[in-house]
Amino acid sequence: MTTEDDVVKAVSDLSESGAASERIALHSLGIGPNDARVLRFLLAREDDAEPVTPRVLSEMLGISSAATTALIDRLADAGWVERVPFPGDRRSVVVRATIDDASPARLLLSVRHSSVAEAASRLGAAERRVVAEFLDGVARAEKEHIARLNPQTAESRPA
Repeated sequence: MTTEDDVVKAVSDLSESGAASERIALHSLGIGPNDARVLRFLLAREDDAEPVTPRVLSEMLGISSAATTALIDRLADAGWVERVPFPGDRRSVVVRATIDDASPARLLLSVRHSSVAEAASRLGAAERRVVAEFLDGVARAEKEHIARLNPQTAESRPA
């Protein structure tokens, strides 16, 4: 029989493996955590009709427009992203990832996504719903605990 302690250990193991894979990806690619968040965000939205602007990235990261510009400059200088004119408004720009589909960088950045998708594919629809609801509940509870322990942290972070 699976106990609550077994579930806690499994979630802890998942967190530890995620942190380890993130350290490896960041080190291998020579980028920081926000750089990786932006690249993952851009890769996940490659096929979206909605263009990703610097303002969208700034809001997603919860950082200033100046810090966002510096981050985009750094990624563009390294060849990870490009700026292209915004459709219909040449004064604005769209930020796009420039990572090839077969690139090791794309694989490193998608380890968590592909690992979860692979495991989820072995579950039935009802099982996936239970897992998703459970993980959403864990995330929600963790955010609530942190907010109670440190209200300033919760207030200073974007939703």
